[in-house]
Amino acid sequence: MKQLLTVCFLMALSCNQLKEVIKKEEVTIPEESLIVVLKSSVNVTDAKALIENSSLIWSGLVIDNSSIKAAVINVPEEKKDFWIHRLKASNIFSSVAIKTHKSIAYIKQLSEDTFVQVSKTSCFGDCPVYDVTLLKNRTVLFNGIKNVLMHGKHEFEISASKMKRVEEMFKKTSFTNYNDSYVDKSLIDFPNTFITHKNKQIEIKLWKKVPLELALAFETFEEILFEQKLIE
Repeated sequence: MKQLLTVCFLMALSCNQLKEVIKKEEVTIPEESLIVVLKSSVNVTDAKALIENSSLIWSGLVIDNSSIKAAVINVPEEKKDFWIHRLKASNIFSSVAIKTHKSIAYIKQLSEDTFVQVSKTSCFGDCPVYDVTLLKNRTVLFNGIKNVLMHGKHEFEISASKMKRVEEMFKKTSFTNYNDSYVDKSLIDFPNTFITHKNKQIEIKLWKKVPLELALAFETFEEILFEQKLIE
């Protein structure tokens, strides 16, 4: 009996020692924090679902206003380059970068300096996919993603006369009074156009219902991209 108790004691001790060894061998996977800017300022739920369904961690919004939403997400450090590329290609985010005080400050400053920003999403065909920002100082920041003449990031400056023309066309609109969305959800094979101006974002998929002044303002802005041979 005494021997049996001794054996049981030794087995219990061995189990406890084994648990301690396993606990010591558990390694926390290092993570990297990324900051992502959503193309659509209203589809936060969809963006969050995409992140969580990818087994990543959505840490919350760090910039949250009517025209721009930026969130912090955590990814495995060793796979940060993979996830940066993957998230950029998701068509959900207009920018993806490693989170630093500098990157957050840059996004905030860019938002303040922007006159108008446009994001075009994909369709089932060869619709051009790009993000473009016109700053108040006449600088244009273009990022060609798909079905464009120039891929990647390009920066250039437009003339004062061209800037004045774009400003005049948007001034003719009642941008802040327009609907937030001109979308027919039955139109699946149509690209989305997101136009951000004066701290407001408008989503367009059904152009025939868009106010004429807004359509003309967008055409004037898009002419810049044709002139620079960025899209066709």
